[in-house]
Amino acid sequence: MSATNDNRPRQTGSAEPSHHGADVGSAPPVTPMAGRRLVVFGAAAAAVLVVLLIVTMIPRRSVDQELRAEATARDSAPTVQVTTVQRAASGTELALPGTIQALHESAIYARVTGYVKRWTADIGSIVRTGQLLAEIDAPELSQSADQAQAQLRQTHAALGLAQADLDRWKTLARDSAVTGQELDQKRAAFEAAQANTGAADANLRRLMQTREWTRVTAPFTGVITARNIDIGSLITPAGGTSAPVGATGIGGAAGAGSMFRIAQTDTVRLYLTVPEGYATSIRTGLTADVTAQGIPGRVFPGRVVRTSNALDATSRTLLTEIDVPNRDFALLPGMSAQATLHFPRTTPPLLLPASALVIRSSGVQVMVVENQPGSASATIHFRAVRLGRDYGATVEVADGLIDGTTVVLNPNADLVDGSRVRVVAATPKPGSSGAAPK
Repeated sequence: MSATNDNRPRQTGSAEPSHHGADVGSAPPVTPMAGRRLVVFGAAAAAVLVVLLIVTMIPRRSVDQELRAEATARDSAPTVQVTTVQRAASGTELALPGTIQALHESAIYARVTGYVKRWTADIGSIVRTGQLLAEIDAPELSQSADQAQAQLRQTHAALGLAQADLDRWKTLARDSAVTGQELDQKRAAFEAAQANTGAADANLRRLMQTREWTRVTAPFTGVITARNIDIGSLITPAGGTSAPVGATGIGGAAGAGSMFRIAQTDTVRLYLTVPEGYATSIRTGLTADVTAQGIPGRVFPGRVVRTSNALDATSRTLLTEIDVPNRDFALLPGMSAQATLHFPRTTPPLLLPASALVIRSSGVQVMVVENQPGSASATIHFRAVRLGRDYGATVEVADGLIDGTTVVLNPNADLVDGSRVRVVAATPKPGSSGAAPK
């Protein structure tokens, strides 16, 4: 039976009453879709699918091609290590060795000949200016002073007589009782007596001053570092004749023959030889931290007080003096020490590893890396730079680069301007902090 016949209302053999002439609740008739319209809709759907497929596959293929090209270029490009140029710290430091020296140190010698009567200061004693250190017994000097006093009295008597004679001859000369020549002789005798009196007085004062030198006193406040005398030691102005006591004291051979050696150590000094590269940065008042090997863990503040203002032509260094307060006398003269100078910088320079430099006939250059975002490969270009100070492992860049520029380390001689490379960040060496050179 056909579909058309199935959809038609069925007829029964017997007739229904007239008031039931139509089927109540039967479905409306359905018109079947033509086959041509189904074909059109199918073709349109297939075309849309093809367009969508093309739209999604073309970008994917392009990305795949770019990735393959980049992988090929990466595999063929040489690998280089790179680093970033950074500025130094706001201040730099320079550590130099030296030897602790007393602010003032002197060997004390005798000025008179005699024997040591007594001494009042031993090694390690802190003495004040003018304090008695020793007394020398010099009896010959006392006798010479007594003799000079007697001679002075004689000259005073002769001077008085010459004065009286001159006054009398002046009176006689007014009465024309004596000649002018005789008056001149009396006047010369009086002047000679005056000169003799002055000479005798000067000799007595010299001897009295020399007798005061039998008391040996401290020339400045300090500590006694050597005592080379004992009671009864014979002393001469050329030096002590007895064997020195404590010959290994500070000063060594420089104090041979001296009675004492005294050093002012409440402030000590340190002499440094500053290299030429830092000589222009040394200023009076520059701060320094001083450490001594014999006092670990303690830092003494110091200050630059003076320089020689001239470089040593042999070593190309500047002699610099640093004074260090030493109120507790912890620092001892002769100690090995190290002073760290602090140089402030208003404009910190750029620091560049020395291994990044390319030295050519046209000057100093570096290889600057221009990296594409999201890419492991990069292009290098040569750039001329002007250098500042050389710290050995690093150098200052005065011109040609800016902060944050990426440069190639240990550049290969085969690399040319515009070469493609693979970049790898340099691995920092142990103990390298990347800070400013010290």
